[in-house]
Amino acid sequence: MSVEANGQRQIEREGVIFLIFKDGRVLVEERKTPDKPYFGYKIIPGGKREQFDRSFYDAALREASEECGIKPTKMIYLDTFLHITASNHLYNTSAYLITSFEGEISNNEGKSDHHWLTFEEAYEKMPFVESRYVLRLAQQVLNGEGLRTD
Repeated sequence: MSVEANGQRQIEREGVIFLIFKDGRVLVEERKTPDKPYFGYKIIPGGKREQFDRSFYDAALREASEECGIKPTKMIYLDTFLHITASNHLYNTSAYLITSFEGEISNNEGKSDHHWLTFEEAYEKMPFVESRYVLRLAQQVLNGEGLRTD
């Protein structure tokens, strides 16, 4: 673990998560690899920000394509926050809401199963704070745009 000059732990990794919204439901993934963090839990899809990504936004576009086979055409920034992962890494994560995209959703990486859930179902089935936080932010944005989330 590295420490910054101000005495705080340094950010060790950067990532993105993206909540895809379509027809009143959101896409979540259920991790199915036993030796990986979040095994058996439903979470919001996402991935790491790579060195070649110019921005978190670019990383989210790339990850949505790699994981779900889509090209987002409307992606709304929700927030950036710190959290500690199950493998004890300090992670800086940016969250996005995808409300429009080109292509058909596919499960390209096979590391999880995809589920379309209502916001209520997603909140009940996703116990991790970062997932619930992003769900609430997304609901606020969608309600502000007059889109139904129930």
